[in-house]
Formats: sequence, structure tokens, C-alpha cells
Amino acid sequence: MNMNLLSLVQQALGGDFPNLAGQFLGESPGATQSALTSLLPAVLGVITRKDATPDGASGLMSLINGANLDASALANPAGLFGAGGTGINNLLKAGTDSLVPALFGDKSAALANTLASSSGIKSSSATSLVAMVVPLVLTVLKKFIGENGLNASSLASLLGSQAPQLQGAIDSRLAGALGFASPDAVLGGLGGLGGKATAAGGAAVSAATAATAASKSGLSRWLPWLIGAAVLLFLWDMFVGKPTQTSAPPPAAAAISLPAKVYFSIGSAVVDADGSKTIATVADMIKQERLKVAITGYTDKTGDVAKNEALAKSRAIAVKDALVVAGVAEAEMTMQPPSFVETGTGGSDAEARRVEINRQ
Repeated sequence: MNMNLLSLVQQALGGDFPNLAGQFLGESPGATQSALTSLLPAVLGVITRKDATPDGASGLMSLINGANLDASALANPAGLFGAGGTGINNLLKAGTDSLVPALFGDKSAALANTLASSSGIKSSSATSLVAMVVPLVLTVLKKFIGENGLNASSLASLLGSQAPQLQGAIDSRLAGALGFASPDAVLGGLGGLGGKATAAGGAAVSAATAATAASKSGLSRWLPWLIGAAVLLFLWDMFVGKPTQTSAPPPAAAAISLPAKVYFSIGSAVVDADGSKTIATVADMIKQERLKVAITGYTDKTGDVAKNEALAKSRAIAVKDALVVAGVAEAEMTMQPPSFVETGTGGSDAEARRVEINRQ
């Protein structure tokens, strides 16, 4: 069956959906659309990778049917957000409780934080958006399965044919957050990519064979000249010599010590570019030295103390998730309760917007 599932899902979640979702999350329509553009291919990529076999497709159908998803909701996205938000809250609960863990496992938090960083929305908004989108994507699949009478075998065939449509659409940052070396690795083993790779390999082998045959035909004619040239080159090198080559020393590695500090913008729990560099360096140190570290978020007591404390926790979690993406095992990290600092009236409050990574 020839069907572009990415296009089908994008159409179902187009129109007013980005605006409605953005209003619900407290994000701008543009940022929400950006997040959706990155998220939808990643969700479909993982689904196709996991379930493009009859057994996998059978499990996917069981997951979809067990979630009690309402396909009629796709016809009226505004209805999901109306009536006090009952529809969208039920969807979020289904996503959070079962569907997102079933699809992404322990990579869910890393995916949400990377999505937040790449699209400019809050980490909490990204977490909710993932929990919202996964059930909706599965609802689109449920509707398509029902309308076309698919069974496990035909669904597996459909999923296995999606590589050409998804190739180039998956964000490399989200692929990394999900534990894959590249976007193509998400689609590894699917028919579309495998066929292309096989064809390319065959073409390369044919070209190499032809080149070898052609080279053999003229080798005997040119062999004496090649030997003579090699002798002359040897004599030139012996008597004339060649300049001594010097290589520049490798650049010194950026020095960093613990405690390492990751700073955040006001009101944000998104790790910025400088923070990502610090985390990458610390992750290498943790892995090389086999360290155990403690992660502490800092805040102050100005304004709403409870909100400040919650933000400090979110920032610490964002740092932890980024370390996990960088290859640090969760067992090597301990989350500490938020710590309060005193900020002077004339001084910088940056220290109240930091997360520290320290040795245990």
C-alpha cells in the first residue's frame, strides 16, 4: 500500500491545531508549529522502526485499541480544547500514563527537553506536547487502519514503506535524544533505505569491476614507463631531499573542573548553547573518570517562592536529561533538593539561575 503517513498526520494536525495547542500550552503559534514540525517525523520514525513487522504491528494495534482513542476527535480539533479542556486532558493522561512510555521508554524526558531547546518552548510545554501528539498520531493510524481494513501483516507492510518519506525529515537533535547516532539510524532496517543501500552497493561494485577490467587491459603497455618513473622519483628524493614537515600541536582541551555551573535565562528551564558545551565537557569527564555526581538547582526567595523552587527543579532535571543524552548513566547522578541563595539589590542574580554539577 502506497501511503505517506507523515503527510497524513501533518494534515490531521494542521489547520488551527498549532494555534489551539499553543494557546493551551501558553506558547506562541510559531514556536508550537516549529515543535510540531520536528516532533511528528520523530514519532512516526520510532513507530515504523518498532512496528514494521507482523508481530510489531500486532502489538501496535493492541496498544491503539487498548487506549480507547476516539477517531472522531480528528474531525474537530477545537472540540478537544473546549468544554473545560476535558478532551485534551484525557488525551494528555493517556499519553503520559501509557502511550509515551510505550513508545519512547526512558528517553521520553530527554526527547521533551531537546524538543524544548530546539524549538524555543518551555520544557513543561514540550513534555505536554509530546503527551498530546503521541495519542493523536496513534488516533490517525487507528482511523486509517479501520477505514482500509488493515491487519497486522498489511500494517507492517505500510510501516515498512515509510522510509523514503521520513528520510531527511527527522531532526538530528531529536534522533540523538532518542539514543540514535543519526536520523537514518532511526529508520535502520526499513525497506526503503535498505533497497536504496543495496542498489547503491550494487552500482558501486559494478563500477569497481569495470574499472578493474579497464585498468588491466592497459597495464602491461605502461608498466616499463611506471617502473622508470618510480626509479627517478627515488633518486630525486635521495639526493635532493625534501623539506621537513612540522605539525601543529593539537589544541588544548577546554579546562573545566567540578563543581561545574550551567546558567539559565530568566524564567527558562531550557539549556542554551553555552550550557550544552559545559554539559558535554562534564559528561566526558564523568565517563572517563567514572565519577558519581550530584545535581543541584539554585534559586532565590524573591517573588513566588514555590514557583522559584519548581523552576529550580525543572532546570536541574533539564541538566540531568542532557547528561543522559550525552551518555552518562542515570545511576551515576543524584538529584539534590533546590538550594536558595541571597541576591543583592545591585548585584547579578545569575547565581540564582544556575544548576551545579558536583562530585558526590
